Amino acid sequence: MAEPESSPPGPSPLDALSRRFRLGPHWGRRLAGVLLLLGVSVAAGFVISPGLYSQQIPALTEENLGKPFRTSSPTGFKAGRDYDILHEAMTEKRRLDARAAVRPVFDLSPGVVAELRTAVNGAFSAMRLRLEEKARAEEAAAVEPPPESRKAPPVRKPTPTPEDRERQRQESEAMRGAFQALLFGRRDAPIDLEDFQALENGRFSETLEAATLALVERAYGFSEPLPVYIANSREELAREGAQGITVRDLRHNGEQTLPGTAPTVVDMREAYTELERFASVPGNLLPDAPVVQRRAVLRLAKRLVRPNLTINKAETNTRRERAAAAVKDAVISIKKGQRVIGDGELVNETHLVAVRGMRAQTDRLDLVQLQVGGTGLVALLISATYVFCRAAFRRFRPTRKDALLLGVLLVGMLGMAQVWVSIADAVQDRYTALPLEAFYYAFPVAAGAMLVRFVLSEALALFFAIVLACLSGVMLGNSLSFGIYALVGALVAADRITRAKDRVGIFRAGLVTGLANLVAVLCLFLAEGKGLTVDTLVTAFCAFAGTTLAVPVLVLALTPLIESVFGYASDLKLLELANLNHPALKELIVQAPGTYHHSIIIGTLVENAAEAIGANPLLARSCAYYHDIGKGRNPLYFSENQKGENRHDTLVPAMSAIIIKRHVTEGLEMARQYRLPKLVADAIPQHHGTRLVGYFYHKAVKEQEGKEGAPPVDESIFRYPGPKPQFREAALVMIADAVEASTRSLPEPTTPRLQAQVQKMINLIFSEGQLDECDLTLRDLNLIAQSFLHTLEGIYHARPAYPAGALQAGPKGALMVAPAPAPSTTNTKSDGKQRPVGTGT
Repeated sequence: MAEPESSPPGPSPLDALSRRFRLGPHWGRRLAGVLLLLGVSVAAGFVISPGLYSQQIPALTEENLGKPFRTSSPTGFKAGRDYDILHEAMTEKRRLDARAAVRPVFDLSPGVVAELRTAVNGAFSAMRLRLEEKARAEEAAAVEPPPESRKAPPVRKPTPTPEDRERQRQESEAMRGAFQALLFGRRDAPIDLEDFQALENGRFSETLEAATLALVERAYGFSEPLPVYIANSREELAREGAQGITVRDLRHNGEQTLPGTAPTVVDMREAYTELERFASVPGNLLPDAPVVQRRAVLRLAKRLVRPNLTINKAETNTRRERAAAAVKDAVISIKKGQRVIGDGELVNETHLVAVRGMRAQTDRLDLVQLQVGGTGLVALLISATYVFCRAAFRRFRPTRKDALLLGVLLVGMLGMAQVWVSIADAVQDRYTALPLEAFYYAFPVAAGAMLVRFVLSEALALFFAIVLACLSGVMLGNSLSFGIYALVGALVAADRITRAKDRVGIFRAGLVTGLANLVAVLCLFLAEGKGLTVDTLVTAFCAFAGTTLAVPVLVLALTPLIESVFGYASDLKLLELANLNHPALKELIVQAPGTYHHSIIIGTLVENAAEAIGANPLLARSCAYYHDIGKGRNPLYFSENQKGENRHDTLVPAMSAIIIKRHVTEGLEMARQYRLPKLVADAIPQHHGTRLVGYFYHKAVKEQEGKEGAPPVDESIFRYPGPKPQFREAALVMIADAVEASTRSLPEPTTPRLQAQVQKMINLIFSEGQLDECDLTLRDLNLIAQSFLHTLEGIYHARPAYPAGALQAGPKGALMVAPAPAPSTTNTKSDGKQRPVGTGT
C-alpha cells in the first residue's frame, strides 16, 4: 500500500511577510545575497584599510626634539597607509628661495646721453645769446654820440654804485637760474656761483660746451667698446642683485641678464671717479683754459651725469610674487609600511611635521571614511565582476554556499596577506640587504584561485582571481604591479590545476605557476625601468620559490578542511570515492551485486563521455558508482538483482512504483551516512530527473482499460520527484543509465543496433525535456553518442563460435571451452526495460 500523504504544512512566516509586502518569490534569496555581499565587503574593507587597526600614531611635541624616540616595536613606528603631508615651513622656505632667485629688474634708459647733449647744447647756446644781448645793451647805454656842431671830450665810465652791483648780481642769478633750468629742468639745481661765473667769464664758449659733452659721454662709456650702465649706488646693486640683474631696455623692450659685478655696471661714485681720473690726465680737458674753468666744466659734467639704470621695484616684486606662487607645496610623501621614525632615533623637525600631519589625517571621521571607502570599493568590484561573469558564462551560477566559500576565502587571503606584510616588514628591518618587495612577492597569492578551481569551477576561479588581484594591489599601497602579478599567477594556477589528478600534479601546477610569476616580476621591473639589478633577480627568485612551494602546500592543507565543512569534492576526494574499496561500494556489492555491476559499467560509459565533452571524468565516474546505492536496501525489487522470482508480481503497479522510487530517498540517506560530497549525492535524484517509472505506469494503464467508472491513473505516483539534472555529469549518468539498460535487452548487439539504440534513448530523454536545466549542447550530445557507442562496442564485442565438444576434457585433462548458451529468458528492469539473463562471457 501507498504511504498516506501528510497534510500540507501551513504558510511560513517568510511567506506571510512576502504576501503582506508584495515581495517577489525570490526576495529571501536576494536578501541573503545582499547581506552576504555586505558582510564580505565590510570584512574585506576592514582588512584593506590598515588605518583602522594599524599601530597607533605617537604624540610628539617640541619637548621631544633632540630626544630619542621610544616605542614597544623593535622596528619603530611605520605608516599604516599612504600619507601626503604638507610641510608648511619647507614650503615657505622654498617660496623665499624662489623669490630670492628672481633677479631684480633694472630699467635701462638709453636716451639719457641724447637728452643731456640736447640740454647742454641748448643751455650753452642760450647763455651765449644772452651774453651777446647783454653786451650790446651795455655798449649802447655806456657810449652816447657827441653833437654834430661841436666835438665833445671822451666820457669816462662811471664807478658802479651799490645799486648797480645788486642789479648785476640779480641778473647773474637770473642767468644762472635759466642755465640750470635748461640743463636740469629746474632752476634750483646745485650749480655753484663760482662755477657759473667761470663759465660766464669763458662766455659759454663752444670749447667749454664740447668739453662738457666729452666728459658726459666719457661717463657713459661711448669711447669704450661697450656702453656703461650707471646705477645709483653699489650698495643697491649688492643688496638687490647679488646673483645678477635683469636689464630691461625700455626703448626696444628687450632684456638681458648681467652679473652684479659686471665691469660695464658702475654706480654714480665710480662714474665721478672715472671723470676725475680722465680730467686729471694732462691734455684731456681744456689744456689752454684756466684752472677755474676746467674745474667748473668737471663739476658741471659730474652734476649732469645721472643713472641710466634704475631699479623697477614694482616689476621686481611682481616677478618675485609670481615665482613664489608657482612653487608647489612641499609635501612629505609617506608610503604604507615606510618607517617614519625608528626606535631610539633622535626626534627632529621633520618627524614632528610627519607625525602631526598623520594625526591630523587620522581622526575619527577619517577612519569612517576609510571603512566606507574600502567597503564600497570591495562591493563595487565584486558586483561589477559578478554581473559580467554571469552574462558571459553560462555555467556561472554560484549558489549561496559557493558565495560563502568565496567570501571566506577572499577575506582569509587578504588577512593572510596583511599578516604576511607585517612579518615581512619586521624581517626586512633585520635583514636590510634583502629588498622589501622580495618578501611581498613571495606571498602565495595564487593559492586562492587554485583552490577555487580545484573544488568549484573555472568561471568562479576567474571571478575570484580578478577580485583578489585588484584588492591585493589596493592593500599594498595601490600597487598596480602587484595587482598584475597576482592576476597572472592566479590565472595560471587556476588553469594548471585542472590537469592535476594527484598530489604530484598539484606540485607540478605550482611549479608552472612559479615560473609564470618569475617571468612576470622580471617583465614588471623592466617595464618600471629598474633593470636586471640584484634586487630584481632576488625578488623574482623569491616570487618563484614562494609560489612553487607555498601554493601547493596551502592548497593541500585547506582542501580537506573545505571538503569537510562545505561538502565539496575535489579531484583528490573523487579519487578516493572512485576506489572500489569504499565502504558504500563494499556494501553494495554484497547486498546488490547486479546493481554494483551495473554501476561499474555506467562509470565506464560516463567517464569516457565526460572526457569527450570536457566535463570532469572523475566526478562523472563517482556519480555513476553511487547513483543507485539506495537499491542495496531492497535489492530483490530490482531486476538486475533478481534470480527467477519477481516480487512485483504480487504488488499493484502503484506500490511497485513507490518501492522503486524509494531507492532515491534511501540513496540520499546513505549519502548522508557516508558523508558523500554534495555533487555526488545530487546525482542520486537527478539521474532519474522527473521521468516516469515506465513499466509500472503502462501496466497500471493497461489494468484500467475496460473498467467502467475507474478513475484515471495518477501519473504523479509513477513519476520521480526530480530535480532534473543540474550539471553535465548528472545528465551523463541519466543518459548512460537508460542506454545501458536498453542495450542489454538487444538480442544481437551489433554496431548498427547499438548506434540506433543509443541515439533513440538520447532523443527520448532530450524530447522529455530532462536536459533543459544543464549545460549540454547538441554538439555535446553528438559526442556523447559517439563515446557511448565506442564503449559499448568494447563491452558487447563479438566472439567466435566454439566447435562442438570444446568444453569437454581433452587429451591429458585439458579443458575445452564450449560455446555460451543463448539467452533464454529476460528479466524486466524496474523502468520497464528488458534485460537478458545468463549472458556470461
